[in-house]
Parts: sequence; structure tokens; C-alpha cells
Amino acid sequence: MSSRKDKKALSMKDALEEITHSQKALKKTTKEKRGYDFRDWLWSYPVNFERAFKKSSPLSFILLFVLIAFGIFTFLTSELFANVFFPKKKNVFVEGNVGAISTFNPLFISQNPVDSDIQALVFEKFIDISNEGDPLPKIATDWKQSEDGVTYDFTISQDHVWQDSEPLTIDDILFTFEVSKELAQKLNYDTVGIPLVDVAIEKISDTELRFTLPERNATFFEAISIYIVPKHRFEDIRLEDIPFDSFAKFPLGSGPFEVYRSEPNVVYLRASEYYKPIPKIQTFIYRLYSDYSSLEAAFRNGILDAIGGTDAASMGYISEYSGYSVYSETIYPRVKMIFFNTRTEKYKSRDIRLALNLLIDKDRLLQEANLIGEPAYGPIPESSWAYSEKETQKHLFNQQKASELLKNIGYTKNEESGYFETEDRKILNLTLSYYECSLNTRLVNTLKDILFEEGIILELEPLTYTQLTQEIVATRDFELLLFEIETTIDPDQYNLWHSLKSDYPDLNISGYSYERIDILLEEARRTIAREKRTESYALFQKYFTQDMPVIFLYYPNYTYIVRSTIDIPEMPHFVYPCQRFENISSWSY
Repeated sequence: MSSRKDKKALSMKDALEEITHSQKALKKTTKEKRGYDFRDWLWSYPVNFERAFKKSSPLSFILLFVLIAFGIFTFLTSELFANVFFPKKKNVFVEGNVGAISTFNPLFISQNPVDSDIQALVFEKFIDISNEGDPLPKIATDWKQSEDGVTYDFTISQDHVWQDSEPLTIDDILFTFEVSKELAQKLNYDTVGIPLVDVAIEKISDTELRFTLPERNATFFEAISIYIVPKHRFEDIRLEDIPFDSFAKFPLGSGPFEVYRSEPNVVYLRASEYYKPIPKIQTFIYRLYSDYSSLEAAFRNGILDAIGGTDAASMGYISEYSGYSVYSETIYPRVKMIFFNTRTEKYKSRDIRLALNLLIDKDRLLQEANLIGEPAYGPIPESSWAYSEKETQKHLFNQQKASELLKNIGYTKNEESGYFETEDRKILNLTLSYYECSLNTRLVNTLKDILFEEGIILELEPLTYTQLTQEIVATRDFELLLFEIETTIDPDQYNLWHSLKSDYPDLNISGYSYERIDILLEEARRTIAREKRTESYALFQKYFTQDMPVIFLYYPNYTYIVRSTIDIPEMPHFVYPCQRFENISSWSY
């Protein structure tokens, strides 16, 4: 009995052990089978991957495209790409800017900073103008003036040489002045010769040139501060063909650098062996980008030694990097403003012009539009010797006064709608034309918001540069126009506001006409003594700011960022951005 129980118990124990052993064996077999299945899947992964890829379509295609695009972007923005495709060479300086080429021919007036940069590198001026507005020697080394102030005799240096090894002579200088006058008079081109059309120019000797003016003109030195071009380069070219000649893209000058290759988005220059002193930088590559985002990408790639521009907010990424020097100057000769078309009935009224000036807080505009610069309030900047703080009415933000002025012309604030309206409920509506770029877009959208808060609707008309110049500026067909004007260091404002200068290509874009202003501008030109000119310009500022045919917005800052490995003994104080190259011969690695 006992042995039967033991046998039964033993059998139960064995049975349990057998079950446990079977379960372990099953788990092991299952695990091994899974291992074999995974290895089998890997072995046939091309087929399995294709099946899975097709099954998850179209998401799989999108994912694949994103991965490929990300890989390409990562490579293009890598230092490896920059070093392989854009290797840095010793004595090669690469600068990047936003903009486009129009013409490098300095006979033609250009508001394009790209043109000004290349011209400053390639050419030399007859005389220079200091930041205070005084004449300085350049190709002309000395001069004397007659007592009546209408005759000037200049002595020129014979040490200047063209980049093709030909000597620069007085005949080149005479040719430059005469052909620029002819292009303006005979073909109506906007040239540097326009201010000299009534000036007689004659060769006295191989080193002396005489200018005879019809009357005294305080702006004469500014008028002759132009780049000289080689006569022998144009001798076989008809006058009407000069604007279209290859010289516009492949100029020949006597400056520190010569252009040896020119493409739509890059200009290659090399140091001229005929310029003294010969630049230490052997090659200068000037790259152009369509916008600040493209400029940023190039900078991050490490292919640029320097970048520059007036939209400092779009270059804020420089703070992420060390090893760069930053130079910044307010460009007072450049002012961004809104022109009223005073030819139209709407803006003949001074009240609407003053009211709109009073409704724009310039400091707020700059801050909210993320613009770097100084607010502008009148026709002459505070940096000028001719500025009159006493006579300039700044028209600071004043809602109450603006409302009173608008009421004078039939617009009152509707408390329900919040808009300025006429009695028949017509809302005050304005249209602003402007060149479309990232900076201007920020500016006009901020301006639109500010005026909307005040109860005025501002409609925006974005334009390409060609549309702006050919369809708006040339025809004077606009209501309001946002435009940036470059003036001279001299405070002369004749071309901007004299009634005789209201047609294209002159710059009285507003069509402004005020006899008192005309007289003061004429007096200031005829007067040589600075003290008397100051008196004329003080009255000019008084009457002009009482009338305000424009809304002055701001003077932009130009920011120049240079790799610290570039040795610049001293960055010049520049009034115009192109003046940063004044001592470029001394720059080195």
C-alpha cells in the first residue's frame, strides 16, 4: 500500500517535471523560430522592403523625399561643401551683398549701391569731397579760383595710369566731362554731366584745365567730383552706343582693382599693377545675392570674408559667430521717405500732408519694423553744417492736431467704425507704391498697421525695381511713393525740391512747387560764403517743414561685417557705404 502511494507520488512529480521541461522546450523552440524568422526577413529584406514601401505609399514617398532633401541641405550648408567647392585661397577676399548690377559706367548717375561699390574699386575721381563737404585733391592736385568765383584752374597729376598701361592724361579728363554733358544734352540721359551743361571747359596745357561757370555756384566742387574714364576706350564708339557698350560690365579704370570677369551675380577683380600702392589683396570677389536669406546661407557656409547691407536686422545671425569685426555708420546722404504726389487735388492740400506726418511715430515705426537707423524730420540732416534746429518743425506724433487738420478737409473720426470718414461715409483711403524687398515689406506693413489704428486705410502696391522706376518714377503716376534718395554731402537740395526739376529724370518726384522755396534754393547755390548759405538754408527748412510735400522716415544704418583675419589698419569713417574701400590698398590677410 505504501509502495503504491510512493509510486503514485513519484509519477505525479515526474509528470510535473515533464510538463515543465516541455514548456521550456516549447519556449526555446519558439524563440529559435522567431530568430530564424527575423534572419530570414533580413536575408530577403529587398523584397520585404519593397513590399512595405509600396504598402505605405504615398507616405513612404513623402518620407523618402524629405530624407533626401534634408541630406542635400545638410551637405550644402556644411563646411565640407564650402571647403571642397569654394576653397579659400590666400590673398583672395570674398564679399557678399544683396542687390543686382545695373551699370559700372560712371558717366551715368546710379542710385544703386552695387554700382557705387565697383566704381569705387575700379576708378579714381577728379577731386574728392571730405565728409565735411570740402574739396580734396585726387587726380587734380591743386586749383585756384578767380575773385568773381566763376573761373577755376586745375592742375592735374601725371602719375596715374590706366589698367591697360596707358597713361591717364588731361585729354581723358576733358573727354569725361564733355561726353557726359553730350549724353545729357543730346540724348537726355541722366549723367554726371547734367550740372555742367552750362560750364565751359578748356585745356590750358598738358597739366592744366579751366572751368568757366555762367555764375557762381557753391555746388561746383560736388559737380566735378566724378570718376574719370579713358578716352581711348570710347574713341571708336558712337555717342548713342555708349550706354550699351560692354564697358558697363567690363570697365577700365585707374583705381586699385580691375575687373577681369563679370557675371550677373559675381564680379571678379584683381589688384592693378599700375595703381600705387599696389593692393596687398590680390583678388577681390564681389558676390551678389537676391535676398538676405541667400546671403545668410553663403555666410554660414564660410565662403564670405565680409558682408554688408542696410538691413542689419536680417544679419543678426552674426552674433552666433566670433572672429568678426562689425562696423556701422548712419548714412545721412540716404533718406527713406514717402512722396506725396502734389500734382493731384488730394495732396495739393497742406492739411492732409501735415496730418499724415503727425500720425506716424517714427521711433515706433523703426522699432516695430525692426529697422536700424535714425528718424528723419526734415530736408537737411542734423549732421550737416546747414541744419537749423530752430527752424525745422519736426511734426512729432500728435493725434489731436492731426484730427483737427483732417477735419479741415472734411474727414472726421467716426466713433462707431473708428475710421476717418466724410459726411457721406467715405473712408480716408490711401495707396502706397513701393519696391518690394524684405526690408520695405516690414516697413510698409508696420505703417499700414499704425495708420489702421488711427482710422486710415493704407492699400499697398508692391512693385519690382523695373516697374517702380519705369512705371512710377518715370511717369510720376502714383498717389504715395516710398523711395530712398541719395543726396550729396553738400546741403544743396535744388534737384529735389525746385519747381523746375519736377519732370523725369530730375528728382522733384512730388512735383512740389513753391516760389519762396525756389528763391531760397537759388540763393544758396549762388552764394559761396558758408555763413550766408547757412542763413538761406535755415529759411528753406522753415518754410519747407511748414509745407511738407513728403514724409521723411529715416536715415538707414549701413553695417559692414569683416572676418577678423583681414587686417584693416583703420576702417575709414564713411558717409557713403562705398567709402569703406578708401584705404583698401592697405588691407591684407
